[in-house]
Amino acid sequence: METQDLQEEAAALPEDARQQVIGYVKHQASKSMADLLGLIDRAAGWIEKSLEGVSESQAQFCPAPGEWCIAEVLRHVEASMRGTARLVSALAAGEKADVSGIEPVVEAGPETLAELRRGVAQSYDEVRSAVRAMPEGAATGATAYHPFFGDLTCREWAAFVYVHSRDHADQIDKVKSSAGYLR
Repeated sequence: METQDLQEEAAALPEDARQQVIGYVKHQASKSMADLLGLIDRAAGWIEKSLEGVSESQAQFCPAPGEWCIAEVLRHVEASMRGTARLVSALAAGEKADVSGIEPVVEAGPETLAELRRGVAQSYDEVRSAVRAMPEGAATGATAYHPFFGDLTCREWAAFVYVHSRDHADQIDKVKSSAGYLR
């Protein structure tokens, strides 16, 4: 997805929904480290639950031109989680963070569903490691810009993992309920 597409999507997001997400992320980010880690565990669980019963051929099913198949969603989730782990680490250290790994680019990658699942699980482990490594009172002044939700701190990026994961778990469920999906 190009930057212009992201800007158009961000503009289409109702302001009340955007504010609700921002409030949720800020609230979750204010909680303990154990709570943040639990949130990430739940995020990973939502993705894994959405994959129950999905076969290799179902993972490749594209519901409509221009829409992602489940495999593409998983590639995006993996890349986004790895990018988020890097962001969290950089921001926690008070460094300028590169958000380029966060954009919803779907690159070629692992082809089997088992490889995709393994990569996604490992990417969540990277986020957990980055959160565990945050010093208490991590540099909360350092931020990185999210195209929909603005500047987020390291703790807010960690909390955002849940919102992002729920969105993509819902996307997977939508693919599974679309006409033509092999049951």
